[in-house]
Amino acid sequence: MQSQEEVRKAVLQAIRETLAAKGLPPPASLDLSTPVDGTLGLDSLDWAAVIVRLEEKTGIDPFQRPVERELKTVRDLVDLYEEVPSA
Repeated sequence: MQSQEEVRKAVLQAIRETLAAKGLPPPASLDLSTPVDGTLGLDSLDWAAVIVRLEEKTGIDPFQRPVERELKTVRDLVDLYEEVPSA
């Protein structure tokens, strides 16, 4: 099981990599309070790429089960990955 810090770093790195692949610079203040909406310049397909990167990095797919809450910030995404029980 990965630590909270490892999950946080993986999420932020996956977002940075996806922004870079799209030719966009990461915001200076990319952190846990950053919204996971269109303000970063990522659309729904880009967010899907973030999720694929995270599954590759963590081996976790929290979307195998229904997600019943709204993901508004990077913190919400980190929390989602931390809630998945280890195999």
